[in-house]
Amino acid sequence: MSKKIPYYFGIIITMLLGSWLYVMYCCPCCSEETPSAQPENTISNVSTKKVTLNETNLFAFHFSTPNVTYSCIDNFNFKSSNFTLLLPVTDSLGLGIALMKEAVENGGGKLKLFGLYQENESNTSIFPNLGLARANAVKNYLVSQGIAEKNIEISEVVEERLNIRNDTVIGGMRFEWLTTKALGNTTKDWAEIKKNSKANPLTLYFETGQSTISLTQQQKQQFAEIVNYINHVEGAKISITGHSDNDPGVRHTNQYYSEQRAQFAKAYFVSNGIPENKIEVSGKGELQPIADNSTEIGRAKNRRTEITIK
Repeated sequence: MSKKIPYYFGIIITMLLGSWLYVMYCCPCCSEETPSAQPENTISNVSTKKVTLNETNLFAFHFSTPNVTYSCIDNFNFKSSNFTLLLPVTDSLGLGIALMKEAVENGGGKLKLFGLYQENESNTSIFPNLGLARANAVKNYLVSQGIAEKNIEISEVVEERLNIRNDTVIGGMRFEWLTTKALGNTTKDWAEIKKNSKANPLTLYFETGQSTISLTQQQKQQFAEIVNYINHVEGAKISITGHSDNDPGVRHTNQYYSEQRAQFAKAYFVSNGIPENKIEVSGKGELQPIADNSTEIGRAKNRRTEITIK
């Protein structure tokens, strides 16, 4: 019997050791669940982690609010020296836009869009620079996706490191979330802006047979202020009024020519990203001269179109 004691003792030790090892390493109730890796560019990318822009992701899409952050490698693209948005957007960017819309609908802030541009790019838009023109184009797209225009601000950034490949600007936008608190001191005196617009209308003069419009830099700044107004004041519109001199037309009346000038200006502005439903046109013919019609110089001044806030 005494010879079997070590044998039984060894069995007991083995059982105890096995039980301890099972509890420590094999028991499901005691192990921690390892989270599975998530694919890129999905809703799982939404987090509260702040994203820092650096050289590798400078032109990617980043959108961050106090509650949610989303990023993906895609962004809005444009042709070089152009403000027309290249469509369609990718699915990953579409998800980011959906999150933007949700954030705006939940309140607490606004979107600020920064159009990127290089100073050596040609600017044929009606805006003071190509960055503003690009930001306006993206604003129009976001409005078409259901984001309220009153909750969008536009601005621009000169970016000399702009990512241009095969004449295409890759990632020509940046985005910022403006909290309600930050917006508190930025409200403009819209009534004063409208008053100044009516007192000093943007005036374009036309030569016979003119087929294009070229704005000076000062006129572009003036028009940008008008666009800023209609973007923020609900129901506001741009008024385009055509005028003529008192010379009888060869085939049409002076009223006809004044209306055609107004329609020509409207078509130009629409082609530059101003919504057609925000523009009203009219013609006054020869009824409101601003100079003497008895001289050629005076008649040239009367052949004009005036743009104001309605």
